[in-house]
Amino acid sequence: METKKKAILLFSGGLDSILAAELLKRIGVEVYCVTFVTPFFSPETALIMASTYGYPIEIMPLPEKRYMPLLFDPPHGFGRHRNPCIDCHALMVEMAGKLMEERAFDFLATGEVLDERPKSQNLEALMKVDKASGYAGMVLRPLSAKLLPPTVPEISGWIKRSQLLAIRGRSRKEQLRLAEAWGISLYPTPAGGCLLTDQNYSRKLSRLIEHLGEDVSFRHAELLKIGRHFWLPPKTHLIVGRNEGENCKLEGLRSEEDWLIYPQNNKGPLALLRHYGHFFKTTILVAAKIVARYCKRSDAEVILMLRPPLDEAFELAIIPLSQEAVSLFRLESAGRPQDLASFLRDEGSAVSLDKLRSSLR
Repeated sequence: METKKKAILLFSGGLDSILAAELLKRIGVEVYCVTFVTPFFSPETALIMASTYGYPIEIMPLPEKRYMPLLFDPPHGFGRHRNPCIDCHALMVEMAGKLMEERAFDFLATGEVLDERPKSQNLEALMKVDKASGYAGMVLRPLSAKLLPPTVPEISGWIKRSQLLAIRGRSRKEQLRLAEAWGISLYPTPAGGCLLTDQNYSRKLSRLIEHLGEDVSFRHAELLKIGRHFWLPPKTHLIVGRNEGENCKLEGLRSEEDWLIYPQNNKGPLALLRHYGHFFKTTILVAAKIVARYCKRSDAEVILMLRPPLDEAFELAIIPLSQEAVSLFRLESAGRPQDLASFLRDEGSAVSLDKLRSSLR
């Protein structure tokens, strides 16, 4: 009796990947799902859908050292925002391919539909992904296979091409018809999924890369998902929580190099501050005045607690910046003051730099 063929399916949890898994199962292929995780996308939907329909699944984190260079200069360029879709997909296929070889699976599969996403799922893009991954010919896309070049599973006779489909384009009419016919009633609504395709997030990441270059890491990517972001000259990143949940997340993400700034009574925002390179007292003053602006008594003197790295917290009484002045330091701003000492004098700060304790000298 012929051995049952086994496929690793790159599984997002969307309707397309659910249908691909079901189609492969119906033609006698054993399906094992893998889903990927970075700070930019989560495996949550894939895990829920795999559990719902009884498919084994494994989470594969994309390695930071391989992924982050794609955000600086991807070989195949960016999409509309800072999304290196072709190179990201190629890395996923490469990792799944290595797992295929290690576990003695026969081929790879995805739920991709030809031209469903005009830039990343056209024929040229799909072929680029396969070539860049090192597994050209081994990736079966069962929902559109009849419209694509034959793959090893078809050429080898493991799967009959007549059993595969020819879905194309952005309409989901055929997928919805199949879902109803196959009793697939639970599936997520279509969504971008990846934060790199979000205009606002992508803009913030691009600005941070402009400031920090290749020092930007997965940790920065996580931090960009939380709070309000500010950049203080020469090289300091300030993040101010917008609610209690974000305050807790920021505190949990604090590293040994980070400051914490928060109101004395703990009712208000918590901020995390990290400086890169030389440190200036003026930076702390401006950061504290920004945090004070988001406290409840934002027009009066605010008592803040400042907790330096590896040191005890101390109090600082400070007058908040005006809302107009705060906006100058937004991460996305291009017109921030470069001389903070002059800025503080011009802004009329009531706090003397000498009031900062000696540990800041």
